[in-house]
Amino acid sequence: MPLTDDALQGQVAIVTGAGRGLGRGGAVGLARRGATVIAVARSRDELERTAAMAPAGRVVPTVVDLASPDAVDALVDRLEAEYGQVDVLINNAGMLPFEPFERTTPEIWHLVMQVNLHAAYQLSWRLYPAMVARGSGVISNVSSGAGVRPFVLETAYCATKYALEGLTKSLALEALGHGVAVTLTTPGAPSKPTSMTEAEFLALPAEARARYADDLDVAEAFAWIAGQADTRLNGRRLDLHGLGALVREHGWGVSTHEALQRVDRSV
Repeated sequence: MPLTDDALQGQVAIVTGAGRGLGRGGAVGLARRGATVIAVARSRDELERTAAMAPAGRVVPTVVDLASPDAVDALVDRLEAEYGQVDVLINNAGMLPFEPFERTTPEIWHLVMQVNLHAAYQLSWRLYPAMVARGSGVISNVSSGAGVRPFVLETAYCATKYALEGLTKSLALEALGHGVAVTLTTPGAPSKPTSMTEAEFLALPAEARARYADDLDVAEAFAWIAGQADTRLNGRRLDLHGLGALVREHGWGVSTHEALQRVDRSV
C-alpha cells in the first residue's frame, strides 16, 4: 500500500509532542497524506529530525513550551492569522516524572497538569468553536494504560490521563451533532517512555531499544484518524499500533465498522 496520497491536501494540523515517539509518527503520517503539519515540541533539533522524515515542506517545526498557557494562546493566534483555520488537532504531548507521592510536590503536580491536561483542553477549547461553525474537524487525544488503571510512582501522570479520558469522552458527546470527530487513542504496544529524550533513547543498549516499537509504526493510524469525519468514532479509544497495522494490511479504505471491530479499546 502506498504510504502517501493527497487525502488531507489543504488541511492544517497541529501535532503536539511531535519531536519524538508517537507524536513524531503522527506528524509524519499526516504529512504523508498531504496535510501541513504544525509540529509542536520544546526541542528544535528533534522537530527538525521529524521534518526530515516527512515529505519536504509538509512539517513545520514549531517550538512551543506547552507549560505556558500564554505560549499556547499565542500559537493559536499565529496559526489562525497565517492559515485561517486548523482542521486537525492531535494532543499527544506529555511528561511523566517517576516520583513517589510524597515527592510529588505542588510544583511537579501543576507542571504535569499543565502539559498533559490543560494544554490539551486549551488547544481544544480554542479550536473547537470554529470546527463546530464549519461542521467539520478532528480532535484526537493520546491517552495510555495510565488512563484506565493506576501505576505506582505515577500519581500525577495517571491523574492527568484519567482526566483526559473524561474530557475527551464528554466533548465527544457534545460534538456528535456538529460533525466534529473527537477520539481517544492508546499506544497498544510498548512505546518509548513519554519523557525520554531521543538522545537518552539512543544511549540505551541495543537490546533495550529493541523493546520499543518504531515511532513510525503509528503513522498510518494517525493519518487514518485525521481523515475520518465519521462521528461513530466519537468517544472511542483506538489502539494506535493495531490500527496502523490494519491500515497497512487493508489500505486507507478501512471502514469505521472494521476499525471498531478490530482496534476499539474503549472501556
